[in-house]
Amino acid sequence: MEKLSKQKRIRRFMVILIVLSCAIFFLDYDERVLPYNSTILAFSYKYGFISRGLAGTIYQWLDSWIPANMITYEAVLYFTLIVTLLFYVLFFVFCYQCMKRCQEKYLGEFQYVILFYAVFVISMFAYKRNFGRLDIYLLALTIIGVMCLIAKRAEWLVIPLSILCVMFHQGYVFMFYNVLLALLVYRILSEETKKKRIYYAAILGLSLVGTSALFLWFEFFSHTDGARYVDEIIANAKAMTKPFNGMEYHDTLIDHEILGIDLSDIEYPYRVMNWIELPVFLLMISPYIVLGIQLFRRIIAAADTRMAKANYFFLAIAAGTLLPLFLMKCDYARWVFALISYYALVLMALVAMGDVIVTTELHRLMTEVRQKYPFAILLLLLSALLTPLWDVHINGLLRGFSNPINETFLQLW
Repeated sequence: MEKLSKQKRIRRFMVILIVLSCAIFFLDYDERVLPYNSTILAFSYKYGFISRGLAGTIYQWLDSWIPANMITYEAVLYFTLIVTLLFYVLFFVFCYQCMKRCQEKYLGEFQYVILFYAVFVISMFAYKRNFGRLDIYLLALTIIGVMCLIAKRAEWLVIPLSILCVMFHQGYVFMFYNVLLALLVYRILSEETKKKRIYYAAILGLSLVGTSALFLWFEFFSHTDGARYVDEIIANAKAMTKPFNGMEYHDTLIDHEILGIDLSDIEYPYRVMNWIELPVFLLMISPYIVLGIQLFRRIIAAADTRMAKANYFFLAIAAGTLLPLFLMKCDYARWVFALISYYALVLMALVAMGDVIVTTELHRLMTEVRQKYPFAILLLLLSALLTPLWDVHINGLLRGFSNPINETFLQLW
């Protein structure tokens, strides 16, 4: 049999990836934007420099330019569908670019990593719980930043990209910023010339200052004048929302982000729900956890200097920025997705950057697992079982576990 060239292997894989993604999308797509994700588009900077106001500002700017009325639910639905499809195109381009930079002998194992992550990505933003969720903008801009770092072109864009992400949602500093943070630290510790180290340190420092300052502003100081314009926001939110379970718009979102009301008491029952579901979810994904720990142990052990070991150790733990969200907020499905995204994106980026240790150890581990466990391919099917991820409930399977416990014993939600 004639051996396929690398380019043909990549093209064939892209066809498989796109066909699989279409199947997942049509399986999970519910043709529905829920009140949370439509209400957020009623926010705008015409009311001041408010929290989570960038998406609505862009949307309402389009409304002022497009002849059709976009302050309707139907317009929100079509807008969300277009944004989602554009994001998928960006994701495919990212996967293609990573494969082009991967050494040919490691390409097969690397494609398994892409397939694993694609199942989560496509289903996450197709399903109604996160269809139109601001997380799609955060991940899209993060991927663009990663592509700049991989290509070593326009890397300074990481600064405005990370700042824009916080303007979409201040939770970005805990959710996806860790990807850019880890890769910038990796560049700083692995570059040989002082000039390049200073360059990446400057990018990291400026992006850290910018994102931190905006986080503090949006979280603590942007709610002072909300009562003056809240009625107009509610009216627009109602016009752009299709009622769901009796909810005409997402009132608690407006309460917190516009009026600055503390939702800790309201969210407590849902955090209890998360605490019930998380141990079961961790048990279900334990094969991935074991493989991940083994991989980073091998990578750190293979490094030949203390600096290199410290570099890889930081890569292994930088996802810890998500810990405050797990401790203080609900929406565990989103935090889980961000955690999976961190390790998938970092591994894909390091392989594309030509990191010999990461690429070699990933190849060795996956080869050993495949040889030792002929059924290891079923791990890809496990990811399909766990998806789509929801928002407050981690997924539908775990909802069927936590809700009966609540109804029988707790009666909290």
